[in-house]
Amino acid sequence: MATEHVPIEELIDVDAVGPGTRPPTPRELREALPRGWALDDNNRTAHRDVRLLFREGWILVIGMLLFGAAALFFFQSVLPRGWAGFLRFAAAAAAVLLVGGLVGPLISRALLRRS
Repeated sequence: MATEHVPIEELIDVDAVGPGTRPPTPRELREALPRGWALDDNNRTAHRDVRLLFREGWILVIGMLLFGAAALFFFQSVLPRGWAGFLRFAAAAAAVLLVGGLVGPLISRALLRRS
């Protein structure tokens, strides 16, 4: 996914950021940018901050672990014992990972495009 550089004038009103007549500092520009955008080194353009997904991705991981553990607890009585139960559980886990691997990036792209 290529990083798109957008002039900051399209995202914020630069004249309203700096106090008085002096130009705004890079810190003030960074604070004024909308959530999910990061200021480039030239202080004139901004790009999507991909770290946003890493900062909030822990919520998804913890949720998947908790719901997976709950599902294993509730469905352990219906799984057969021994290798047959292990293989059936492994097949179900593989199916969930496959579907999540296909749907997860689609949802992420849609959320990034929307914000």
